[in-house]
Amino acid sequence: MTQSFLNETSRGKHTELLAAFGLLFSKARRFYQYKAETASSGNLRRHFATLAELHQQILYLLPAPNSDCAVSEGMTALYELSAWYANKRSHISLSTLQHQLVQQLQLQKTAIRNFDLGPYQNSLLHFTASLQIAADQLANVQTR
Repeated sequence: MTQSFLNETSRGKHTELLAAFGLLFSKARRFYQYKAETASSGNLRRHFATLAELHQQILYLLPAPNSDCAVSEGMTALYELSAWYANKRSHISLSTLQHQLVQQLQLQKTAIRNFDLGPYQNSLLHFTASLQIAADQLANVQTR
């Protein structure tokens, strides 16, 4: 997945990549906010609220996504993740959610390693580290 992401993104513009990430993070924030409001367990609500807050924080730091902007067809992996987050599923397993987080983290790490995102590079790097910690904490909830 990350190699095809690299191939597809290298042909695109970095501004498009930032816009695609902005749209992904916006949909992810809404998804996790919804999950925080509807989760049955208080512990899960807290984890989902943290994920929503992290996505909100990165949205403050990235350029605002243009509402007319659509994820380029060349960025299939980002498009698929955005579409997944846009579909607020009521019954979703934690392992499926963890898998989505792993995919998102892989794409973010690939972008950080391979593209110069200018002043947004460090913001994405810090967000990715924080998201990794939150994903690890959610994984610990699964194993309990």
